[in-house]
Amino acid sequence: MDTKVKNKIYFIISVLVLFSVIAYIITLIPGIPSNINDVIYMVLILIAGVLIVNLVSDIIEAKANSKNKQVSNTIVFVTRLAGYIIVIAIALSSFKIGLTSVILGGGFVGVVVGLAAQASLSNFFSGIVLLFSKPFNIGDRITLSTWQYGLIAPSYPPKFFSQDFLVPGYTGIVEKMTLTFTTIRLDNNIPIKIPNSIVLQASIFLNNEEYRNVKVRYEVPSSIDPNKFIETAKSELKKLSFIKEIPSVFISETSFANKSNIFSVNAVCKSQSDDLPRNDIIMTLIKIKNSLDKRKKH
Repeated sequence: MDTKVKNKIYFIISVLVLFSVIAYIITLIPGIPSNINDVIYMVLILIAGVLIVNLVSDIIEAKANSKNKQVSNTIVFVTRLAGYIIVIAIALSSFKIGLTSVILGGGFVGVVVGLAAQASLSNFFSGIVLLFSKPFNIGDRITLSTWQYGLIAPSYPPKFFSQDFLVPGYTGIVEKMTLTFTTIRLDNNIPIKIPNSIVLQASIFLNNEEYRNVKVRYEVPSSIDPNKFIETAKSELKKLSFIKEIPSVFISETSFANKSNIFSVNAVCKSQSDDLPRNDIIMTLIKIKNSLDKRKKH
């Protein structure tokens, strides 16, 4: 048995023994109403039930995690949800509260609890919606963009002569989904836990596509023949292993002040990000520009 599971079992036993001793001592104190015993038993059932449900879900997660993360996450999610409902039902029955009384009294209590724990309940029900709607799976690389979190796009272009738009969001691998939080391991290897209610409202960009269109803009002196540059660029870029087909290369802008032409390259690349393909494309364009510039001088 896993050491973590053993430690959790020992912890549960210790907690139950401690609370049982405290409950027994309370019953020995004179003057305490008899219905206090029922309250104590209900509290013990709730504590024991929640701990056992968490232990079972942890064991399921540990056993199934290596096989299929999405399946294990769903099983753990449903196990905890069903387990908590069963524990609450047993605890109420031990307190001699019938189902009819629970339904009749649940209206007022539900309003009070709902107002007091609005955020928590929102995360809980959002987690259920995410579980069944499945906008993404465990292991998917996503970008989550939402107005609730303070991400501000820079007011200056992130790349020279670039018109690419920026997505102000969090990008990473989905690691785990619980009843209240979704865990994403960001590209900088730092995990972030986002409330499910935020995830449900957010824009979600799925980065799982094998190919993506990468756009690059590059400035070349107008003294270099643009037709020659376009022809050479297409020929050389086609040799890059990650480019699927011949890229389109064209003049998108002319700068009379700098006496230059600005070329745009659109290439379908086999990659889940823009950065690495863009680096190799720019490096290739630099070599082409330098080569054509040397030929012109000679």
